[in-house]
Amino acid sequence: MSTNPIPQLSLPTSSPAPYGHMPGPVGEPTGPGGLPHRVPPRRGPRVDGHGPDGDASPFPSEMFDRPSSVLVYGPSRALVNLTLFALAQATTPEFQWLDIGVPGEERTPVDPVRLGWIPEERLWLIERPDALRPDDLTANLALFGLIRSDEPPTTLAQVAEFLRLPQVSQRILATRPSDGRPGALAVTNAHRVMAVFPPDRVPPILSVHRNAGFSVFVGYADSAGPGRFLFDFVIRLDGEHAAGWKSSQMVCEKGITAGPLRDGRPVRLSEIPIVARVLTKAKFSP
Repeated sequence: MSTNPIPQLSLPTSSPAPYGHMPGPVGEPTGPGGLPHRVPPRRGPRVDGHGPDGDASPFPSEMFDRPSSVLVYGPSRALVNLTLFALAQATTPEFQWLDIGVPGEERTPVDPVRLGWIPEERLWLIERPDALRPDDLTANLALFGLIRSDEPPTTLAQVAEFLRLPQVSQRILATRPSDGRPGALAVTNAHRVMAVFPPDRVPPILSVHRNAGFSVFVGYADSAGPGRFLFDFVIRLDGEHAAGWKSSQMVCEKGITAGPLRDGRPVRLSEIPIVARVLTKAKFSP
């Protein structure tokens, strides 16, 4: 298993991409046909049953009812992203979706963005992982005008970490659902930014999101190293090809101590209603 660190989480520094469009690196043309990552201008059907399925769910209720961090990893990017979609939607239908792409990449037919499942106002598309870097200088300067000298160290640390987030991240953390449930941020293809952020930056960023009332769901389409255990829940998907999802298995490596997934026991995805409904609606080709 790889020992590469898990990347830090953040959001793009630009505004949300226009629906049906994936922005490329700075300097690329913006005319029709001049950019990769076209997204169909439509929305797919919302998946039924947003919450855990009561006694039928192998997940603990606190995974959805309170802010937490969840890492989902495995060799199939399509399978990881669809599972990420299922878990984020089970937390709140108003989840935010941050997609880390690369210029010229061809999306799989079952990618949630290509399927039109992510409304444009909650879709964030980025192709420059370096844009996700925290702004340490801004945080340091802003502290002089915002914090009293007698504030406790924990408060200083939290404010500093919040200020280091890109401006759009700060705005998104203000969009927590009004129904009292945690907000949810799903981050896809996090393996693409693992070289940008050292693992010691992960806990503070996750803490900022939790304190703001947000759960963070991270998709990592590769073998994840020991840094994965910085998350509250760690889920491994054993399946090389998404089309064979009915025989693929889910293994919880951290966070679940009761039920079918306890103690790292494998459970077929077809036996997990939250995930199976999403995979069924994706309609894989035979």
